[in-house]
Amino acid sequence: DWDLMQAAYDKAAKTLVVKSSTDDDAKIIADTVMTAFNRGNKDINSLAALAVITAVNSHPDTGSGRYDQRKRSG
Repeated sequence: DWDLMQAAYDKAAKTLVVKSSTDDDAKIIADTVMTAFNRGNKDINSLAALAVITAVNSHPDTGSGRYDQRKRSG
């Protein structure tokens, strides 16, 4: 079970370019993955996607903020 959650976390963190566990998104990703897993979601891709969506939506400036910049620069 832990390996599945870790894989989902790693996938979401890579998508969002989370570089350390102190990154604001790291906690959101971890909380989202654990909560969804505990509610029965056992699919790595689904957990990762949900965590990415939750992290992106947790920022007030998702329309022109840092995620758009990362995509353009990278």
